[in-house]
Amino acid sequence: MNTPLSRIEESLSSSLKYEIRLAKCTKFKKKHIFRCWVADGPNSLPEVFLVKMARHTKHEPYNPKLDCVGSPAWKFFNEWATLQFLSEIDNTQTISPKFIAGDVVQGLIAFEYVPKARTLTDVLRTTNAPERNRALLAHAQVMGRMHGTTYGKKNEWFRLRTSLGTFYQAIPNAFDGILRSFFRLAAFVEQPVSTEIETELSELKEALSDAEPFSALRHVDIAPQNYLLLNDGVKLVDFEYSDYGHFLLDAPFGPHPFPLRWQYDEVLTREIESVYRAELSSGFPGALDDAVYYKGLLAAWIYWLLRLGPIPNTGENTTKVTSVLTYRCKVAARLSREINYLPLIRNLLEQVAMVYTNQ
Repeated sequence: MNTPLSRIEESLSSSLKYEIRLAKCTKFKKKHIFRCWVADGPNSLPEVFLVKMARHTKHEPYNPKLDCVGSPAWKFFNEWATLQFLSEIDNTQTISPKFIAGDVVQGLIAFEYVPKARTLTDVLRTTNAPERNRALLAHAQVMGRMHGTTYGKKNEWFRLRTSLGTFYQAIPNAFDGILRSFFRLAAFVEQPVSTEIETELSELKEALSDAEPFSALRHVDIAPQNYLLLNDGVKLVDFEYSDYGHFLLDAPFGPHPFPLRWQYDEVLTREIESVYRAELSSGFPGALDDAVYYKGLLAAWIYWLLRLGPIPNTGENTTKVTSVLTYRCKVAARLSREINYLPLIRNLLEQVAMVYTNQ
């Protein structure tokens, strides 16, 4: 993609109602993101900012009228709405880069450039344990802040999102696949799925689908490269899949963190949880109520366990029960036992973990 300097100038001039002149634009890390320097513009416009173009390919071009789930327009509108929404409600500007302007027709948005930032991926790969731990705590803080700040404000986000185009729910919590995974686990340990277990599965589905009382803005794409580490915290980027839903699916700790692994211990895990819940409580009082909070957390953990697996097939050798699956089953079962919630699902998870232990 060639540097679209004149296109950006025209779009921003129209959006900001002020003639904008740019000194230059250069590609920034990805082919559809540009760093722009201002030659002339309003005082409110920073000297340097980023412009992100809507993703498009030869087979799937950007078309603002074709905004079905997963399309370039759908992702672009999600990111625009979320960046603008967070910029409007986050007075401290510490959750995400500040939104500047956008153009639906041209398919571009302009937002704050965050200099001297590293991604969380880079930091987690470092051998410096104290630095890695600080980054994880900063990440927990910003996630708690986003979930707490946006709690109860779905209508405000939804108005912004639908002003750009029709909003289609991605249904990331579609439960059919989760049920299939559960039935595979049950078959693997030769446990019939009783009516009582189906009742618990229905309760789990309702908790995840309805999302109340755990409805807040979710990032959804929780890969560590989408978190920018600064000296004073973390800022979130890449909101193409963001939506409102069960926010504890975004929770930054427990048996289902990032796909990237790192070394951590029980002390760090508790510190991460404490930081997250403290920030979350600013908007969600239930964050400090164990009876409320841990029920929601267990539902999220079981969801990720069944989605990520790896789930062995019926008839496979017991060696297919990996240490990763065993760990996830053990911690989810332990939490279930501690709060006395979903006991029949817990029994099955404990049986799966025992298979690996007895290998």
